Amino acid sequence: MGGGARPACIPKSALTEIREPGRRYAAASARQHRRGHRPRTVRRQAGARRVEPRETKKPFAKWPSQAMRWWRATSRKPSATRERILAEALERFGRVDLLINNAGVGYYRNSIEAESEEIRALWELNFFAPLELARLVVPRMLAQQRLADAEEAGMVVNVSSIAGKVTLPWFTMYSASKYALCSWTEGLRMEYWAKGIRTLAVCPGYVKTEFQANVLTGAPPAPLAASKERFAITPEACAKAICRGIARNKRTVVTPASNWALVAAARLLPGLLERRLARINGSA
Repeated sequence: MGGGARPACIPKSALTEIREPGRRYAAASARQHRRGHRPRTVRRQAGARRVEPRETKKPFAKWPSQAMRWWRATSRKPSATRERILAEALERFGRVDLLINNAGVGYYRNSIEAESEEIRALWELNFFAPLELARLVVPRMLAQQRLADAEEAGMVVNVSSIAGKVTLPWFTMYSASKYALCSWTEGLRMEYWAKGIRTLAVCPGYVKTEFQANVLTGAPPAPLAASKERFAITPEACAKAICRGIARNKRTVVTPASNWALVAAARLLPGLLERRLARINGSA
């Protein structure tokens, strides 16, 4: 949904930071690959910064451990971590024109039987962490001088889920948090439209990451667990879809695109779809 040219405010060096397990480096790598660059690492020695090519044979081998360290740090010391992230971005790039929030954790438990503490932890990471980071970064976007010929002051990309478009009964609390994220993404765009802030909601289906291994509790229904691999996409495919959405100034990206059919079914045939999902969940 939506369209248009690539936002002029997004330079080639724009910060792309993804923090959900398995996806942190996917977007950065896809963007570099599209532009013909090799992935690079930054090393500091004696106060100087030295940029060296990184081994590209297995560029994503360390995703889980690295991404989980970011997730734990952000969860435990949120304010300090967010301020550090912004400071590091400004130190490296001098400005921030693009913010990608990809915080997320799963939760397979009936909403009435769920523990209140677990629900609050879910919302803290899935919704409040992106909200607070944007509240820190957007004022910086508005205060800095716009790039030449740029109509936009910056862009906020929030990675939600297909569960933020279609409620999944085995994922009710997760769906609620991702619906909220989508709604806030739309509202933020309208709130700051005249000031040049654009937003993008990304709604992927199953992605082949460590996400399932790091849910707060529970597991998907057996019929779903047995079939979901057939519909899963790779982190690289997800990253490319995000990059295309940014380049085209989209409002919403659903990936794979075939999941738009599920969104349409939820709007046009809600009763039929709800019965089908309830059967998969074993609650019908």
